[in-house]
Amino acid sequence: MFKNFRLYTFLIAVAIVSIMNSCSGSDDNDETVTPVEETQEKYTVWLQIGSWPNTTQYVLGTNSLTEGSVNLTGHGAEVTGKSAYGIITKGGYYYYYNTTSGRFSKFKYEKELYNTVLEVPYTHMADVSGFTWINDNTLFLIGTNGDQNKVHYSVVDIETLKMTNGVLDAPSIPTGYNYFNLGNIEFTNGKVFFQFGYNGDWPNPWQNKTYIGVVDYATLKYEKTLESTTSAGPGTNKLWLSSSFVDESGNTYFSTNVEWSSISGRKSAIYRIKKGTTELDASYTVNQSTLGYEGVGLWYIGGTKAILKYIDPAITGSTHIYAFAVMDLETGKITRKLTEIPADGDAYIQNIIVEDGKVFMITNAETGKDYVYIYDIAAQTVKTGLELVGGYDWVLRLDKMR
Repeated sequence: MFKNFRLYTFLIAVAIVSIMNSCSGSDDNDETVTPVEETQEKYTVWLQIGSWPNTTQYVLGTNSLTEGSVNLTGHGAEVTGKSAYGIITKGGYYYYYNTTSGRFSKFKYEKELYNTVLEVPYTHMADVSGFTWINDNTLFLIGTNGDQNKVHYSVVDIETLKMTNGVLDAPSIPTGYNYFNLGNIEFTNGKVFFQFGYNGDWPNPWQNKTYIGVVDYATLKYEKTLESTTSAGPGTNKLWLSSSFVDESGNTYFSTNVEWSSISGRKSAIYRIKKGTTELDASYTVNQSTLGYEGVGLWYIGGTKAILKYIDPAITGSTHIYAFAVMDLETGKITRKLTEIPADGDAYIQNIIVEDGKVFMITNAETGKDYVYIYDIAAQTVKTGLELVGGYDWVLRLDKMR
């Protein structure tokens, strides 16, 4: 009886609303539909309490990088145990391989909650050493087996987390070395390019070369190996630190990182593969040591420009030695040192978002407050934006979520 009464009341209310609408003037018919409110913040900042191995990591959301503040105290979501800041993001989601639980997961952060959207068992590789996007729905992962003597790959449908797994027919490890080390990886023009190197058990050094493997994506066949003796090691990877990209002209750039190599005196370098080719550009190798700096990270910001994160030889008596500069990719020269931005205390931070002609950057300042720093590419100016507040020890990464 009570249910029927509620139904009758609802129908009477609908009738009254209909009569009122029919009696209203024509102006009321031009209704504006209010869009559904976006519940996910546009950007996230990752912060950490403690130092390795006793760490706790958090994610905080914000809708502006240009003003205001985010405060860790009483805000954000703890992610410790679910994932770490060496993570993949795209289209508002995070993707992470938890080697402890043996699961590959898809997460979403919104309304101060870090929720698992989907996860699947995954043990095909010992760890994810690098990733590249084939398209908006397809993720290509690369890593090694547990012995680090084979190169494994996975092609992931990010909607379902269904995977195609395999092993690449990369060159055998040469005598005197024991392991593959993988780093930078890019997909362009139907090819997957991945950077690698060989090393032995400590203290045996790296082999005095850097390699780039070429894979045909359509067949997933390993085609050939490019190599150079200008530098050693595989560069980094975008899980932790960017140092490769495809520019707007379709050229692919790979950088190595001097900190990866245990070879005395071995320097870092930048290589280029021109659009439509599968060879190192013989006319282009930037030997960074000859230009007076050692690069560790490289982010493309448009045109022929990139942001370089480098070891500043002028800094002494501090662990905050990683400075930032604007580099001209054609010449390999620094065109503007970003001295307004405090030097970072760690190389392996995903520092940068490029959006609307501006570069948004985070860093771990040695003293004072932490901010998002904003570099205007056209004006070549730097100013402070969002302030980071709360009792944290490290700034870890900055992401655009939508």
